[in-house]
Amino acid sequence: MHRTNWIRLAVGLVDIAVLAGALALSWQLWVIWRPVMEQLLQVQYRELWLLNPWMPPAGLLLLGWLGLLRHQGLYDPSRSSTVVRSLGGISKATIGVLLLAALLHLVVPEARRWSRFLLLTWVSTGFASLAVWRALLLRWQSRGGSQLAAERVAIFGVGEDALLMEERLAREGRRAFSLKGFIAPIGEDTSVAEGRLLGSSERLREIINAHGIETIVLASRGLSRSDALELTTRCAQMGIRVLQVPFTWGIVSPRLEVAELGELQLIDLSRVTYPSLVVSLKRAVDIMVVVLGGLLLGPLFLAVAIAIRLDSPGPVLYASPRVGKGGRIFSFYKFRSMVVGAEAQKAALAAQNESDGLLFKMDRDPRVTRVGDFLRRSSLDEFPQFWNVLRGDMNLVGPRPLPTGDLKGIEDDRELAYWFELRHQVHPGITGLWQVRGRSNLGFQEMVSLDIAYVQGWSPWLDLKILLLTIPAVLKGRGAR
Repeated sequence: MHRTNWIRLAVGLVDIAVLAGALALSWQLWVIWRPVMEQLLQVQYRELWLLNPWMPPAGLLLLGWLGLLRHQGLYDPSRSSTVVRSLGGISKATIGVLLLAALLHLVVPEARRWSRFLLLTWVSTGFASLAVWRALLLRWQSRGGSQLAAERVAIFGVGEDALLMEERLAREGRRAFSLKGFIAPIGEDTSVAEGRLLGSSERLREIINAHGIETIVLASRGLSRSDALELTTRCAQMGIRVLQVPFTWGIVSPRLEVAELGELQLIDLSRVTYPSLVVSLKRAVDIMVVVLGGLLLGPLFLAVAIAIRLDSPGPVLYASPRVGKGGRIFSFYKFRSMVVGAEAQKAALAAQNESDGLLFKMDRDPRVTRVGDFLRRSSLDEFPQFWNVLRGDMNLVGPRPLPTGDLKGIEDDRELAYWFELRHQVHPGITGLWQVRGRSNLGFQEMVSLDIAYVQGWSPWLDLKILLLTIPAVLKGRGAR
């Protein structure tokens, strides 16, 4: 999960706490206003969150409130940069909540008995509480805390236009960004000090991963239309926003949106393509399955964690850098199945590698612990990747994410370079064609072919088929090492 997403999550959790507190205050005022013994005995605060005869379910209204706040851009640090703008967004979201309550009043027969006092008091106190805490947040940002919430920005360009863009960002950005440096387009004369250059555009992926870049601002008039399209496509694959002041070569799609970085209005070139309804549905299904699976298997995960700690010293989880969509590096989690320091022992075992390609595989790897051997054969070591799915790093179904260390020299082979680019047009997955067809029993070239076949032939039905085939593959332990 990107740092900005962590910030959005934290702000959302505080919003939930603020609105829950506002409901508690409203409930207390309502009880005082109607001091009837029957009410005091029967109405409990927790009952208001679910179906109840006193008001619309607070849980439903809360979800609507959060969704409307998100729609107003109040979870985007670059858009909610002033108190006036923040207050306007909160006002529109609050009006939307009132309209949602009115709609429920029309369609729910029991709504005539709902307490208008309770509902209006909650909406009013919720609005006031959100306004106050968001104002305090913005004040804290303006006094030096903004580096936490600021987007990490790189300017694409090294000429006079890039320096002018830096000045505009400093003047109008309102501390909504943290400028990391400049990326040099190929062939552009530089006016930027060498110490501020992050590198050449040929190393774009490496620069983004090394500096945690979240937004790229185009400031190069010499960039051709085709080069700009290639740049935005590569950045979109990595989840990077590409913004630009409209130069003469102009807009590449009539569906582009205007984006804001502080008070600066730019064109968002990363919106050239939109996720389809099917892709959005895939994401929704992934989250639903992972949440339900996590709740059901929670006791099993706890038992596995205890077994790992009893079997060998070291952490329960193992995290390694893997390559995700668009080549973005993320932390990939598994239950630890090897001894601590296993990676350092890998070079000594290189001669025993049984894989016919870039990846390292051994049937009887001496680094695997006793519990780890069981976890691998039962595939239980993979379940911490539920967290990767929730963070947006992975999907349930997709090509397996590759270790960064196994990809050295991949650009020297045209076929492998094509495979690498193609597989990273989609998010990696916990399971995929490789897993259901035999996993480690298959050769490296077969894995390459399966990855290409999946990306080129993807459909919801293919994902469903893979999920169903994963169950017998896991139960049989086919190809697990």
